[in-house]
Amino acid sequence: MYLLKKENWWIWLILFIFTGSSSTIALGALLDVFDKNSWYAKWYIWVIGILLILPFSIMSIVLLIQITSLSAAKLDVKGKEFYLSPYIWIILLIVPIIGWILFIILFLYINIAILVKLHGGECEKYIG
Repeated sequence: MYLLKKENWWIWLILFIFTGSSSTIALGALLDVFDKNSWYAKWYIWVIGILLILPFSIMSIVLLIQITSLSAAKLDVKGKEFYLSPYIWIILLIVPIIGWILFIILFLYINIAILVKLHGGECEKYIG
């Protein structure tokens, strides 16, 4: 839990750089944003995804986006009404070129805003 302290924000920055933002799943676990009744908590969905290979990779990306968005919302990153809506993410994926660019920008914004909140000590209230 000491990873949530203000002075350890640089560890999250290094993890973000070297893991390609998948360290947000560990942050989500520390912030307790996982829901036991959600789709990703059901083991049989993951078994089906692994057997079909392509759905497994898509499911992993959706899980990363969902946990990143929930972590950002828990840290009070501005715009939670926007990035918590699954329809926004779907629309950005459907619209070619401009939507894809905005998708990347939105995902980077959320991750950078999380790092700024970590640097500001916003996570210290979740140490316990």
